[in-house]
Amino acid sequence: MRILVKGSVIIAAMTLTLAVDIGGTHIRVAAYEPNSIAPIAHQRTKSLANTPGVYNRLVKAIESIWKEGQVSAIGIASPGPLDPHTGVILDTPNIPEWTNFPLTSKLSDHFGVPVHLDNDANMAGLAEWQYGAGKGHHDLVYLTISTGIGGGVISNDRLLQGFHGLGAELGHILIDPDGPQCGCGKNGHIEAFSSGPSIIRYFNEQQRDGQKSSLQPDPSLGTAQLAEAALTGDSLAISAFSRAGHYLGIAVANFLAIFDPSILVFGGGVSQVGDLLFKPFEKSLRMHVFHPHYLDDLIITKAGLGDDAGLLGALALARMKSNE
Repeated sequence: MRILVKGSVIIAAMTLTLAVDIGGTHIRVAAYEPNSIAPIAHQRTKSLANTPGVYNRLVKAIESIWKEGQVSAIGIASPGPLDPHTGVILDTPNIPEWTNFPLTSKLSDHFGVPVHLDNDANMAGLAEWQYGAGKGHHDLVYLTISTGIGGGVISNDRLLQGFHGLGAELGHILIDPDGPQCGCGKNGHIEAFSSGPSIIRYFNEQQRDGQKSSLQPDPSLGTAQLAEAALTGDSLAISAFSRAGHYLGIAVANFLAIFDPSILVFGGGVSQVGDLLFKPFEKSLRMHVFHPHYLDDLIITKAGLGDDAGLLGALALARMKSNE
């Protein structure tokens, strides 16, 4: 809280933190009072990521809830790759015009307050640790399984970023160098096995190779539809999720060996299919983990913050940086 003096009148002004969540579809902006995660203002606008002018749309979204003289900092969750140390978007496929784009310096110059940036998966992990399913833990691994696979790591109460700010790119751990192509262009990453599009791709490929299913081959098929078929006994749909869970277990066995967390938090739309994915995942994890002691007292749970994880992570980042 800041104290403003106007003449002989003393006015107490709340110091607000603005949080921004940039996605390929929408830009969300929210303003928060100290010690609260309930926004006092919120704005959602289309990002139109493939259309020039994303930065200008972002600025207008922030300006729409800007409280002159009351905002102390801005935190941003954005698709990567990016460098949180310099605030530069390196090259994000979701927003083609942002290549080596100095986002934080441009916004800081425009609004006159500190601006802090990190990738959206890191921010979701930070949010779950501060405000969600991982609250109270000191070592956390967060995985979002959706169109891609992203991750965030809290190690000894600190967000892992790494020397270049590119740490915890968990979706791009190599599982099989001869495996299918990942969305990044490399082969055999866990994202190429267990993300939503990868599960659908495998399902369609198996049908083209002669496997039978109650569903027709369709690139636009969603994992929710595939899950419905699996729950009615469709063996190919079941095997598609089983395969994804198997490889996810291998990846997470590696994460346990590296980070040794007390909690694994899963977010993203694909995680909502439940046992279809997680029963084969847990079986694979137990099979591949380096030592069973990693699993003692390990909590495996779903994320608790839903679509607000990016915003709340950006909020947590800005607050954390303001206290350093």
